[in-house]
Amino acid sequence: CEDTFPPDLLADFTPEFGIKRPAREEALPKKLSKTGLYTDIVAKQVHPAMRRFQPQFQLWSDGAEKRRWAYIPECASIDTSNMDDWQFPVGTRFFKEFSVDGRRIETRIIERIGEGPRDFVYASYQWNDSETEAHRVAEEGVDNANGTNHDIPSKTSCLRCHGTYGRGGGRPSRALGFSAVQLSHSEAGANLSSLKADGKLSHPPEGTFIIPGDAEAQAALGLLHANCGNCHNDTKDRVPQVDLSLWLDTDATTLQETASWQTAVDQPTQTFKDQHVTGRIVSGDPDGS
Repeated sequence: CEDTFPPDLLADFTPEFGIKRPAREEALPKKLSKTGLYTDIVAKQVHPAMRRFQPQFQLWSDGAEKRRWAYIPECASIDTSNMDDWQFPVGTRFFKEFSVDGRRIETRIIERIGEGPRDFVYASYQWNDSETEAHRVAEEGVDNANGTNHDIPSKTSCLRCHGTYGRGGGRPSRALGFSAVQLSHSEAGANLSSLKADGKLSHPPEGTFIIPGDAEAQAALGLLHANCGNCHNDTKDRVPQVDLSLWLDTDATTLQETASWQTAVDQPTQTFKDQHVTGRIVSGDPDGS
């Protein structure tokens, strides 16, 4: 087997002895066109090794339209021995594009560059007005990018959601929307079934995972999973201040078995008691929750 995609973007990053190592993100290409996402960025031709994907539950993004791609090295597979926290091979890259009113504003990249749990790099690229190129932004991010209400986040914000932030937040997999639950659908692009058929899962499941409950409960669980469970979960990367877990595990077959139900429904609050509520989710009383 031989990978046809460009190699690890940081493979040649070896700081000279005696010089303080710069942020690893600084070694990423300054232009999006050099990251491998496109074969022709002006014509918007995406590299054929990229897998377009769509999570079934969306992260709230203030109305921005999004497109996503994943590159899994051709000669490697995803370690799915823990179906709720996939471990991706070195060289895996994820891209997420944000558009506002049909204009590309930002594309983010996450790449795994080593075997360690923190061996990931994060960067954002801001598109120019003609959409012929996007340039890597500083770690501080950009407010109201390109005159829109879309903010390009800081690196700290990336770590708060994806992991390795000092005060907690994130999941060991780092890739939040590319997971067993999020890809358990039949939409076009990469999904659980196609990854299984392509031999990209080390421990392929028998089928897709069904979200417990009726349509309303499934929508609620999915919203919490995508927007809250990334930080509020039971992994070592979680926000540790409270024991709330809103991540949807694959082994939950009933509504009552989900972590959201067990840690939120009819459970007393631990913090924010000054807001005149005593329960996290009080059954039948949304105003008191």
